[in-house]
Amino acid sequence: MKYTYVANWKMNLTYNESISFCTNKQQLKQLGSNAAQVILCPSFVALAPIVEMLKNSSVFIGAQNCSEYEKGAYTGEVSAQSLSEVGITHCIVGHSERRILYSETTETLVKKIDLLHRYNITPIICVGETKDHFTNKATFTVLTEQLKPIIKNVEQQKNKVLIIAYEPIWSIGTGIVPENTYLEEVFAWITKLLHSQLPEHAIQLLYGGSITATNIKQLKSIQNINGFLIGGASTDFKEFESIIQP
Repeated sequence: MKYTYVANWKMNLTYNESISFCTNKQQLKQLGSNAAQVILCPSFVALAPIVEMLKNSSVFIGAQNCSEYEKGAYTGEVSAQSLSEVGITHCIVGHSERRILYSETTETLVKKIDLLHRYNITPIICVGETKDHFTNKATFTVLTEQLKPIIKNVEQQKNKVLIIAYEPIWSIGTGIVPENTYLEEVFAWITKLLHSQLPEHAIQLLYGGSITATNIKQLKSIQNINGFLIGGASTDFKEFESIIQP
């Protein structure tokens, strides 16, 4: 299986640190091989130079977010069109940190998905439940609420590639990884739902949440996982390399 590895650097690497990470072009290009699809997601200011550094390689460059507006008086925002012009191929949307810290709603998420498709950028759409939802056995109710409007939007798109990243919010950055049996149940459920609703789409399901070189082998044993959305561990080149090539 060819796994997808998305490196979400968040605001952990500075501009100079991001550029330094990518200076070893040969090793990075080797990571993006026939056995792995690698997508690096630096902060906005580092996107253009890194696209230039890694052009003509098999490494893709993604953004961590985009505006829900096409253009206009939205100070501090970055449009999907600008990302497209820079050469961005993917964009993370709906991450729990955006939902929680910046109060982004499902309506906002759907607007972003629309714009990304319009400019031929593939969204990496995040979903997941809180600790309270998990404890109260409301995971599938929450995921249904999150996925329903996404499915409705995506089925209208000409782009037939759908990437969903399942991230249990209570796992992100905590070092806690759900039990294999739990993840197998969740990914089987998501797979059945999406394939029944979007039979013509190529669907990739990613797992995100406290991924390390130590637990990646365990995670790869779980059916229906096609890749990983990696946070802190992706900012260290050796750790990231060990995750991709354990």
